Amino acid sequence: MSKLAKIITYILFALIAVSAVFVVMLFTGGEVVGETYYTPVYTDNFLNWAKFLAAGAAVLTLLFEVYHVIVSPKNAARSLISIAILAVIALVSYSLADDTALQLGGYEGTDNVPSMLKMTGGFMYSTYILLGGVIVSIIVAEVSKMVK
Repeated sequence: MSKLAKIITYILFALIAVSAVFVVMLFTGGEVVGETYYTPVYTDNFLNWAKFLAAGAAVLTLLFEVYHVIVSPKNAARSLISIAILAVIALVSYSLADDTALQLGGYEGTDNVPSMLKMTGGFMYSTYILLGGVIVSIIVAEVSKMVK
C-alpha cells in the first residue's frame, strides 16, 4: 500500500469515527424541552456535519475532475457530456417540482415558501431520476454480462 493510500485510509477512518460520534450524540443526547415533536438536542450539530461532508465531497469531486481534464484533455468531452446530463436532470427536476404552499398545522417556520418548496421538490425529483438511472444501469450491466 502506498503512502498516499495509507493517509487516505486514516482520513477515512477518522471521518467514520467522527460520524459515529455524531450519530451516538444524536440518538442518546436527549431532547429539546418545549418542542411539539420529539427533537434531539444535537440535531443542528449532526446536520452541520452532514453539510460539511457533502460540501467536502463536492469540492473534492470538482478538484479531481479539473485535474483529470488537465492531465488527459482527450477525456474532457466525456466529462462535459456527463456535466451536461446532470444539468438537464437538474432543469427537468426543477421544472417538475411544485411550489404550492403546504397547509401544516402548528408550523410557524419560514421554510414553507414557494422558492424553498420548489428547490426541495427539485432535489427530490432529481434523487428519484438518479436512483432510477442507477437501477437501470445495474440491470443493463447484469443482463449484458449474461449475454456475453
